[in-house]
This record gives sequence, C-alpha cells and structure tokens, in this order.
Amino acid sequence: MRRSSTAISVLAILLASTLTSGCLGLAAQREVMESWREPPLVIDKEETFGWDHTFESTGLEAADPYETEELIEFDDSVTMLVINFRAQFPWSSQIEEVIGNQTNDVRYVEVRLWEPGVKEAGGDPFWEIVTSNDYPQTRFTLGNGTFVEGKWTFEVEARGYGITAPIEQLSFHDHFDVYLTITRPCVRFAEVHESGECTPLTELD
Repeated sequence: MRRSSTAISVLAILLASTLTSGCLGLAAQREVMESWREPPLVIDKEETFGWDHTFESTGLEAADPYETEELIEFDDSVTMLVINFRAQFPWSSQIEEVIGNQTNDVRYVEVRLWEPGVKEAGGDPFWEIVTSNDYPQTRFTLGNGTFVEGKWTFEVEARGYGITAPIEQLSFHDHFDVYLTITRPCVRFAEVHESGECTPLTELD
C-alpha cells in the first residue's frame, strides 16, 4: 500500500512539473531525482605494491640477482602504511653452522623504502629489512598518518638458489614476498561507481 501511494505521489509531482512552465518544471523534476540518490560514502581504499619471487638456479651457481623498484606517489591523504614481508631459505641456518656466513653473498633479501630525495642525498631509508635466513610472515605498520608528499622509492635486491633434484626431498627453492599497502580515503557514488570502485578524495578538492 505504501509503495503504491509513493508511486502515485511521484506521478503527481511529475505531472505537475510537466504542466508547469519552463525552469520551474525542471527544478521540480531535479528535486525529485536528487531525493532518490544515495548520499556519497567515504571509504578507506587500499593500494598494494610489491613482489613475489621464487628462485630457480642451475648447477652449483645461485640464480642471477633479482633487483627491481617501484615509485609510489604519496599525497597528504595517505593515512596508513603497512608492509608485509616473508623470506624462505631452506636449511640456511644449518649450512651457516658448517661453512660460516659465506652464504650471505648468494642467499639474501634486502628491501628498502625511501622518502623522496633521501636516497639521492645519501641519507638513511625510511624502512629496511635485510636477511639471509628464514623470516616468518611479518606485518610492519609504519608511520602515524603523516607522510612526506612525493614519489617514494620501494626497492628490493635478492639472490638465492632453486634446485629441483631427482629426489624430491633434496629439492628446495629460496623464496620471498614483500607487499606495501597504503590507505587513503575514497568517495563512492552509488549512481556512478560499480562495486569496489570509488574516486580518491584528493580528486574532488
């Protein structure tokens, strides 16, 4: 019953607007349409950058070094910075007990995050981790919501072994994965965006 009365009201308004001349009719229609729109919703949007790499080598030589970097734009709307890191170097502790730390030259992961201009100026990284042993999955929450604006450099250098032996128990592959996630507010308009889409708050200023 309520739905039918609402429909009748809408039809009455539209009919009245068509009988009203010029801008007044358009204004009435616009008010009706605006009342149907859902209000915009501000949500936290995450952007993730990073790498997942498993080494594959031949013979006794370690695989070629893996080196890459990514430039990430930070603006004043970034509210959170999180890095997830894990490294797997099978039997690294046992091997180093026998031959010392020589494997550090061929089995390692080094990850660094630099604020804009700091690396070029010879300063210290904002965050870094260096390991040549197993490192369990760890979440690092960095900063307090106030970050230097500009292009940050996220980089990794790593090397390892990946051996597939005839005997499965003797096979092993060094591996690491590291992901950086930044969070910033984003506005979702129900009548514009598909599910999961939104417009960064900075683009609406």
